[in-house]
Amino acid sequence: MLRRRAFTLVELLVVIAIIGILVALLLPAVQQAREAARRSQCQNHLKQIGLALENYESTHNIYPPGRLSCDGTSSAPCTTLRSHERQGTGGLVFLLPELDRQALYDSFNLKVGLYHSSGSPFVSTWEAMNTTALRTTVQIYVCPSDTFNRLNSAQRAVGSYAFVTGTNGPSQGINSAVKFFNNGPFYYVSGTRRADIKDGLTKTMMVGEVVAPDTPESSNTWTLGSRHQDSLRSTNNPLNTLPEEGITFDSYGTLVNGAFASRHPGGGHFVFGDGSVAFLSEEMDLGVYRALSTIKKGELIDGNAY
Repeated sequence: MLRRRAFTLVELLVVIAIIGILVALLLPAVQQAREAARRSQCQNHLKQIGLALENYESTHNIYPPGRLSCDGTSSAPCTTLRSHERQGTGGLVFLLPELDRQALYDSFNLKVGLYHSSGSPFVSTWEAMNTTALRTTVQIYVCPSDTFNRLNSAQRAVGSYAFVTGTNGPSQGINSAVKFFNNGPFYYVSGTRRADIKDGLTKTMMVGEVVAPDTPESSNTWTLGSRHQDSLRSTNNPLNTLPEEGITFDSYGTLVNGAFASRHPGGGHFVFGDGSVAFLSEEMDLGVYRALSTIKKGELIDGNAY
């Protein structure tokens, strides 16, 4: 009678070792394939945001403001506004109808200010009147590679994209150039038109990727148009500057750098004025990077430089 030969312990260990090696070899390829898929989806999100911007501008003959109104400082053009008139709503809110989210847009109360008369910035009429909307995640505003909580610790929905304000950023502190007179397409109370982009739509970034740590005051709140930390960012710091590094600004005890950044290795996506999306390298020349964020400085940019 024939006996069946079983695996010896050594042979079993060898088989397990071979399987482990194969898994180790295949796992990076699987992870790369997944990241490639997420990166493609992120690019598509920005494509749709770019198309929404084009449609908005075609309808209103102007791009949405980076922020509907002002903030708590008494700097132009806020000097004549009372606290309840200082609106904090960010520009991404105004693109909602173009992204088939009309009902969510209609739920926003745009007639209440961000601040109480006391000037307290985070317990406000605006927040109280828009609680449901502020906690609503819009999937097209979220990069699938992002791993952050969908609500930050201030209980606001977060997003992965922000408007380009230009080169002025944390190094200018809180002066008016950062907010109202920046050199990019979007800033506080901005009213940029297509014709204002003298550098050319193909050479002007409009929206880019952002990441940030979770803080009580902010973590990429897509509904709030605050510079440096929410839906308004600058090229003051290089792409993918780590949170709280580089040139920073102290925002209520939190160091923010206003940098664009992504979870994708090596760079981040931006949508340009013509609707095209490009993946920019974090190693690109800082001068070129900053030039792409302005609308009429007249820089000559080689198409091969990014």
